[in-house]
Amino acid sequence: MIKKISIKNVNFGFNQKVFFKNLSIDFSTKGISVIIGPNGSGKSLITKLLKGIILPDSGEILLISGKTKPKISYLSQKITFLRRDVYNNLAYPLIIRNYRKKQIKQKVNKILENFNFLDKLNFSARSLSKGNKQFLAFIRSQIIKHDILVLDEPCSNLDFESIKIIEKYLLTLKKEKKIIMVTHDMFQAMRLADEIIIINDGELIEISGKKNILKSKNKFTKNFFTKHILSP
Repeated sequence: MIKKISIKNVNFGFNQKVFFKNLSIDFSTKGISVIIGPNGSGKSLITKLLKGIILPDSGEILLISGKTKPKISYLSQKITFLRRDVYNNLAYPLIIRNYRKKQIKQKVNKILENFNFLDKLNFSARSLSKGNKQFLAFIRSQIIKHDILVLDEPCSNLDFESIKIIEKYLLTLKKEKKIIMVTHDMFQAMRLADEIIIINDGELIEISGKKNILKSKNKFTKNFFTKHILSP
């Protein structure tokens, strides 16, 4: 059970540019938290901080789950595959964790079947279409058990049917796993989010439940949603 997910007084800069100054965010420990905001506002950097890909210059990233640190599965916007087929790209994370060959075959075949991707089993992962690469990357993020799922624009290159499959999956998964995701699609945010976190220029603007966000009195929030959802 997740007890705490927090970014506390985080400062982070790179190449003489300050991205975050005393940034603090307390995420809900259940459901789906969706991070939204303008391009370049720091959304992807937040996902990297949570995963530990980048470290803050100061401040804390608090991920607490009972006696042990929770396991995080992370999907980046930047997708990299081995020079192998779909099966072996999914098998590799299991191989390095010493799963037995029979277990690996069962897990890979089952997850591909669940996502209607079994017909691509022997395709070269690097030769797939852009959309299929994105879809496979999402599938790969689910091959290992995790406590928290962190997704950075998981549906950016997908067709409508693939987006529907992933959204349906996430709405089921959220009943047992914590999900934090970045999306540029405001309609997707409203479909999925239990909690919406608005970021602008490295600063937290507002955290709100989905039901209340459109009633916000915050000027930035009102303008942002008017531009992306309410305008004709």
